[in-house]
Amino acid sequence: MNSPAQAQAPSTYDVVVVGGGPAGATTAHELAQRGLSVLLLDRAGRVKPCGGAIPPRLIADFDIPPHLLVARIRCARMVSPADQRVDIPIEGGFVGMVDREHFDEWLRERAAGAGAVRTSGSFEALERDADGTSVVRWRPEGGPEGVGHATTRARCVVGADGARSLVAEQALGRFDRAHLVFA
Repeated sequence: MNSPAQAQAPSTYDVVVVGGGPAGATTAHELAQRGLSVLLLDRAGRVKPCGGAIPPRLIADFDIPPHLLVARIRCARMVSPADQRVDIPIEGGFVGMVDREHFDEWLRERAAGAGAVRTSGSFEALERDADGTSVVRWRPEGGPEGVGHATTRARCVVGADGARSLVAEQALGRFDRAHLVFA
């Protein structure tokens, strides 16, 4: 049975955003606010435990409500493998810390509030129709791998699925992956 969002979904979206973390959810929000039809495809239940630092400028620019800030950090400490410590004060302000489980969901809900259609599932493949339109093949949440996949057409696909992006790999071909990712 289709949900009301699925029943009203366009046959081809302007944009499919794969990945509902901060980059994907913010992209979906900004595009939907500008009137584009957007599908936000995200794996449900995945919580990223790191990356919860938000600079004050972004707190203001993205209208992040104060209740999402679980701490205000005024100093960072670097610790070397030899246990040498260096404190780095944050002068004239703070860095806000968020709980990614709640923050990411708030961002996804904000995107939906702007008009993006949210759906839970796992990206499987990026293909092209005969006319060159992108076709995103994905497995709905809870479906067995390789069985019961769905397809969605899009004029543009944004891969916000992480440093080891399957979307980028399929769109651009095999590429050398870094052994480490620094943030």
